[in-house]
Amino acid sequence: MKTLILALAVLTAGCSSVEKHNPGDMDPIRVGHVDYLYSLIQEYKAETGRYPLQSRMSTQGIQVFITHREINAGLAEQAAGLPVDSYTSAALESDIEVALGRDIELPSDPQNVATYAPNVTSYHVTSSRACVAGHLFAATDNSKNINNQYHKYERCLR
Repeated sequence: MKTLILALAVLTAGCSSVEKHNPGDMDPIRVGHVDYLYSLIQEYKAETGRYPLQSRMSTQGIQVFITHREINAGLAEQAAGLPVDSYTSAALESDIEVALGRDIELPSDPQNVATYAPNVTSYHVTSSRACVAGHLFAATDNSKNINNQYHKYERCLR
């Protein structure tokens, strides 16, 4: 009996408090991240006349997954098949910092363990627009259901 109790204690000790919550509990934070990134893109565009990383485009667009975790292999494979160039969060952060003349910190998903929906924020830029999107667990105002897998909250500048 003592062994069972000890084993359960060890198994549950590694769970962070965020992961113990309903995945949808983090959605308001994700929406806030998208809104903050959108405001940075607006400020960048007002300062430079273009969107972050747009000057580096050599294809139909640029994609950045903004996360502190390693990108899920399936998501990375899916992105590799798109006609876009992929850049790191660090490249996006650096480009914005140089243009705005100040340090910024790109927000990352509050969950340390990706569960259910792909818990990642993405930035996509083409020659005519820039979008930032967050993947949500539950529907919210202005989100779009994606194949009954997750809800996408997206803000774009044209």
